[in-house]
Amino acid sequence: MNEEFNHYCIVRQEHLNQYGSLFGGHLLSIIDEMAYVACVRTFPAHNFVTRALQDVEFHAPARLGDVLETHASIDRIGRTSCQVKVKVFICGSKEKQRRLSFDGMVVMVCVDDQGRARAVIE
Repeated sequence: MNEEFNHYCIVRQEHLNQYGSLFGGHLLSIIDEMAYVACVRTFPAHNFVTRALQDVEFHAPARLGDVLETHASIDRIGRTSCQVKVKVFICGSKEKQRRLSFDGMVVMVCVDDQGRARAVIE
């Protein structure tokens, strides 16, 4: 279960909040999507929904033009759920060093066609 799924995107004008930094809700959307990708790529015949975010911490704000580097990997598999570790780094447009912007855990629940929890591994 050590496979890591990566995604890169650029912070654009429409992603900014009233303070000129990346809107947290937009970042949470990326994180949620990456957790889903990690689960369905690992268990392709399954459906997953978000159950919870745990130990979520925003470390540094991203700005216009920054590149976000997102890493997601399944940390733990339960009977009906997966815990996905997600980290987001900021690769600034003017600096070589990347900075941690976000880290946290997303709990995804495996569901059947009626939305009821089902076993991840049968």
